[in-house]
Amino acid sequence: MAINKVEFLKQIDLFKNFSDKELEEIAKYFHEKHYNKNDYLFFEEDAEPGIFILVDGLIKLLKETPDGKTIIVRLVFPKEIFGWIEFGGKKPRHTYTAQAVLPSTVLYMSNQDFINLSMKYPQLALMITCDLSAKLLETYEVLKSIASGKVEERIAKLLIELGDKIGKETDEGYLVIEAPITRQDIAEMTGTTVETAIRIMSKWKKEGRIEAQRGKIVLKDLDYLEELAGY
Repeated sequence: MAINKVEFLKQIDLFKNFSDKELEEIAKYFHEKHYNKNDYLFFEEDAEPGIFILVDGLIKLLKETPDGKTIIVRLVFPKEIFGWIEFGGKKPRHTYTAQAVLPSTVLYMSNQDFINLSMKYPQLALMITCDLSAKLLETYEVLKSIASGKVEERIAKLLIELGDKIGKETDEGYLVIEAPITRQDIAEMTGTTVETAIRIMSKWKKEGRIEAQRGKIVLKDLDYLEELAGY
């Protein structure tokens, strides 16, 4: 069933100050796309950029390091914007690869459509550009963190960030992360090996810091993880 694009856009902060009539016009620039699990949306250095908004599913953004490793720089959750746009006449290119972790639906706007839209709604164009730029800075912070810091610190930071973003608090004060995040994903997001990620997670599980099950991670000792992460 097709998405009601206007109603969906209303749920996103960037679009909340627009009238229904304006949103109807903005929605015309977005096209609905569907991806199966493991499908690629685009590749790093692809010369066809644009804006994506995740409607449902889960997307991982990948980047290749100078030494040839592939790391996950960010997970994209529903209602988040990702992609890239270019105004300056340079040959625009994506700065990372996007792959579907789950069957996913997105709204897509091409680079040219974004430029056309920005002529009528410059404030929206500015907000989206700032949002994408802030997220790009986050990816560089991830790369910088991987180049420094201890592995335990990086994994603790990752779990806390996931908990802040999608975690649900229990009556006991725990944070439950419900997402199909594998040890492989954790390794790729923290620039380590799968074996090291398994060893650290198993240690924390044995100590009662976390509980890990299929499709779910429970953060039980947040004070310990925050101290380890340097918060």
